[in-house]
Amino acid sequence: MEHRDDVSGVSALPSEVHDVLGAFLCCELATVGRDGTALAWPAVPLYLPERGLLLLTTTIGFPVKARNIERQPKVSLLFSDATGSGLVQPAAVLVQGEARIAAGVQTWGEDLAAHWRRVMTIQPVSSRFTRPAPVRWFMDWYFMRLVIYVRPRRVSWWPDRAMAGPPRQAELPDVG
Repeated sequence: MEHRDDVSGVSALPSEVHDVLGAFLCCELATVGRDGTALAWPAVPLYLPERGLLLLTTTIGFPVKARNIERQPKVSLLFSDATGSGLVQPAAVLVQGEARIAAGVQTWGEDLAAHWRRVMTIQPVSSRFTRPAPVRWFMDWYFMRLVIYVRPRRVSWWPDRAMAGPPRQAELPDVG
């Protein structure tokens, strides 16, 4: 996998981390709730290495993740389950970073199109529920998305997912 130089520092991460960020089908997104409790959800990540970002989305029907991020933008993403990734003995990767919600509700755009292509590739059965026009009409709210961008600030990884020992870590620069 080729990585161009970028100001975010992700290009300096080792290939085993890039492989995980690009191939894992799911990660656990943790945010901080209104009462200060950590809340975690499974999420489909889209790695944008050329921009030093990870993209996630949530539907406007379930905006809790976005509301939590608006209050407290510090989030973490844990990539620990390699099922379906095609990787053999990959690292477990923890990304700690700052999230931001893109302006407005989005129904289409370059990043959202890339997200939906990824979802349809990794969850092909979902097209059964989204292809028929009546379903799309009744479920239009599901396709109205809040797009979340996560800029990594610290990346920790455990080679071969051997999490009993201390991780390797990289601090990434604070860029706008």
